[in-house]
Amino acid sequence: MQPQQALIRLHRGRIAEVVPRAGEVRICTEAWEHVYPEAWVLPGFVDAHGHLVHLGLELQQPRLHHCRSAQECVEALRTVQPNRGEWLVASGWNHEHWEPPQLPTAALLDELFPDLPVVLRRVDGHALWVNSAALRRAGISASTPDPPGGWIVRTRSGAPTGVLVDAAMEPVLRLIPEPTPEQLRQAILQAASLCLQYGITEVHDMDVAPEWVPLFHELAEAGQLPIRVQSYVRGQRGEWDAAGLLPTVGEFFRLRGVKFYADGALGSYGAALLEPYADRPEHRGLLLWEPGQLERAVRRAVEAGWHIAIHAIGDAANRMVVQLYWKLRQEGILAERQLLRVEHAQVVHPEDLEPFAESGAIASVQPIHCLSDAAMAQKRLGTERTAWAYRWRSLLQVGIPLAAGSDFPIESPDPRLGIAAFCFRQPPHWEHPWHPEECLEMSQALQAYTIWAHLAADTDERRGLLLPGYDADLVVVDRNLAAAQSPEEIAATRILAVYVAGIRRFAAIG
Repeated sequence: MQPQQALIRLHRGRIAEVVPRAGEVRICTEAWEHVYPEAWVLPGFVDAHGHLVHLGLELQQPRLHHCRSAQECVEALRTVQPNRGEWLVASGWNHEHWEPPQLPTAALLDELFPDLPVVLRRVDGHALWVNSAALRRAGISASTPDPPGGWIVRTRSGAPTGVLVDAAMEPVLRLIPEPTPEQLRQAILQAASLCLQYGITEVHDMDVAPEWVPLFHELAEAGQLPIRVQSYVRGQRGEWDAAGLLPTVGEFFRLRGVKFYADGALGSYGAALLEPYADRPEHRGLLLWEPGQLERAVRRAVEAGWHIAIHAIGDAANRMVVQLYWKLRQEGILAERQLLRVEHAQVVHPEDLEPFAESGAIASVQPIHCLSDAAMAQKRLGTERTAWAYRWRSLLQVGIPLAAGSDFPIESPDPRLGIAAFCFRQPPHWEHPWHPEECLEMSQALQAYTIWAHLAADTDERRGLLLPGYDADLVVVDRNLAAAQSPEEIAATRILAVYVAGIRRFAAIG
């Protein structure tokens, strides 16, 4: 995959002709022509793992990503009013970026919010920090048992501290009023607009609630959805089945797959590891399913014709998912081109690389996580196992395709940051790359954001290459990314224009 300087003729939303043209990009139809001197063009970027509704809703509420202490988070909320009914909801805290890096408590929130229930999602979405008012409303106390697949962080006396992990979040989350249809509609449009500014023409939207589906259909049919959306519906509690959903086709919105979770996240100690955490030796994380239960749930979705996407972070979770996929593949129950995806594939044991490849699964990875997680992952995994984390080149070398995404809003949707992470693996303020043996070539990084990402949604026969007959989903940039020599140069690349289905949906000003 290489950026090009070319004349690209379009017809009815597809590429009709590509003619090399040194020194410029020229995109035209019979009716109009756009010229970009000294620019380069690529297929539109795909984010193969994002959360559009959550991104849009977070744009409407306080974000705590920048905070460097629990107290700073509380201060950032001092003037904020309830934003979800009578609840105050915000997100983005990450105690690994605090000094000292320790989990927060309800007591800090209680000082400012003694009666208003406050719910703050951790950056990875797998833990909540809540105040005592929220705990009381949810009925969580010292006598409340940890649920299967989650735990309540407690004091030595057994009282809840105010942090809830994975399944323990549910009693609180179910009390928060749902956004109105209009709030959801605006969230989708705001998130899609932001994606366009980053050169993203298509998103694989993960863990979609069935009640959001009619809104996506409505926006797509009205011509208001400016990017293509491949939707992976919630399956953890059989939501897709209860709602009576089945796969659909469409130009801008498709119901494509079902999303499951095998474990939690590394930062909140929820990722399921084969051996204990290096910094918490009594703990190995959480498998959210018994293997037999997960197999039954996945089989039902496969039989209904869905592609399958399973979140797996820890090596124990990846092993369980790979073994399940291998079994399904060997039994021959998958339809032609029915796809199996491992979402994240963050820690993969060396013994599982070949079985992963033999299962025919695709690794849907988020390269920016590597940079954000590096210091934390070293603490959680210890020296030996960090070599098994974010192992992109190792996956490719055994024949596993990589589809790249960001997991927004946990990270920025910006593909330039992900491309830089793929190629350089240099965390902020580090002098050296982290496990540079796993870096990708620029051509591989670009393929992961284009043709391989389309492969992961079974759209690679129509999108992801600059060839006649392919959909005219294009991004025009101000420099040749293939010649970039540093992460800073990649990040400084300017998005000049974005086309989806042959229509210019974004153009830089100035």
